Amino acid sequence: MSAVEVDVAVIRTSFATKEDVQSLRNEIHASTERIIGLLHEHKLEFNNALAKQREEFKDALAKQREDFFAALSAQREEFKDALANQRDEFKDALVEQRITLYNMQMSHMWKLYGFASLLMTGVYFIARYVH
Repeated sequence: MSAVEVDVAVIRTSFATKEDVQSLRNEIHASTERIIGLLHEHKLEFNNALAKQREEFKDALAKQREDFFAALSAQREEFKDALANQRDEFKDALVEQRITLYNMQMSHMWKLYGFASLLMTGVYFIARYVH
């Protein structure tokens, strides 16, 4: 049994007066008010704790976002540098390839010129001395 039921049972069996009942009512009302006050205070403490936790979470998330963007920026710079190095190496390779192709072309041109000269000399020799 609860304390209120016990008090009511005592009042009934002890022939309590109207003042006693009113006193009991006032005490019950005061107890209820204290309980409601404690619950309200607990609710406020809980809400304050939640608000504090929310702020800490937002701060941690903002810090993590800043760290992420800093790392991303550094990675972007590294990527740009690597890409620029690769572009320079590619240009150097193209220049080297162009020089190699030019040298090969000139070599073939000189061979072709030598063959044409030999051919023309042969034609001249045949035309002059054979007839």
